[in-house]
This record gives sequence, C-alpha cells and structure tokens, in this order.
Amino acid sequence: MIKINSFIFSILFLFSFIVIANDDLSYVDGSKPFILIKDINRQAEAWGTCSAAYEVMAVILESTPAQAKKVKDLGNGASLAVVMSHVSDGLTSDITPEKFTALWAYSKTLADSIPETRKTMILADAEALGNKGAELFANKISATVKVCLSNLEGQQTYIDTWRELAKSGLLKFPPK
Repeated sequence: MIKINSFIFSILFLFSFIVIANDDLSYVDGSKPFILIKDINRQAEAWGTCSAAYEVMAVILESTPAQAKKVKDLGNGASLAVVMSHVSDGLTSDITPEKFTALWAYSKTLADSIPETRKTMILADAEALGNKGAELFANKISATVKVCLSNLEGQQTYIDTWRELAKSGLLKFPPK
C-alpha cells in the first residue's frame, strides 16, 4: 500500500470527512440505503465494499489504536451483513434444515470472498493512483466510509437478525 505518514493521512481523512468527502468519489453507491437494494448480490457487494473500506481505514488509522479497532469492528459488522443479506433473502416459510445449512454455509463464504475481492479493487486503485494520488485516494476512502456509516442502521438490522437466529438454535457454532 502507499506509504504515507499515518498522522498526515489521519488529518487528511478527518478533513475530507468534514469538507471534501463526496459520494461521487465513493467506491460504493450511496444513492439509497443498502438494505433497499433489491438485487441481493449487489447488496452483498455494497456491504462487502464497506467491510473492505473499513479494513483499509483501520490500517490507515493504526497510529490511533482505539480508532483503528473501532473501524475494524465496523468492518466485522459489514462482513456479517454480507452473510445476513443472503440468509435473509433465502429464508422462506418452507425452508428445510438441510437447505438452511446449505444457505448458511454459502453465505459464510461470501463474508470472506466479497470483502477480499473489494479490498483488492481498492488497493489496486491506490497503486494506480500512486504517491501523487494519495490525496485523491484518501478522499475516496473517506467518501466510502461516509456512505458506509450512513448505512449503519441497516447493518445493525442484520446483526440483530443474526443474533435472533443464533438464539433460536438454527445456527450451529463449532465447539471451542
């Protein structure tokens, strides 16, 4: 990744959040809440892009460990939203335990693959922009995080749904 003094990058990040951040620069479309995106694959990609953007932002903010941890936690929630968007879409009144198990397994693979793919796209963009494009890259990440933060209510809905499924006993967790 582009090597930039993290303090300077943090200042650029905060400045761009306040003044510059523009949804047009975002790696994800912020024109409507993600949870309202009808195509479940596009919705999962939006959540995955947020997970990736939060991960990149956590690296940028590594000089402020508590802030970096907070952003990383948001990324974990976005990754869970990838899973739950597909699970929620696949839940039907006649779903069998076998079909649910398959749906759950498939959806969990997306929690890793979509954010990883989106992170590669973001980092490839950073490489293409180079050192001269560091400010533009900071603006793009900031704009993306801004869009993602505007979708926290939908993300929390999916987290709450996951908690309800876990309490119901439908989700089996591996033994520790």
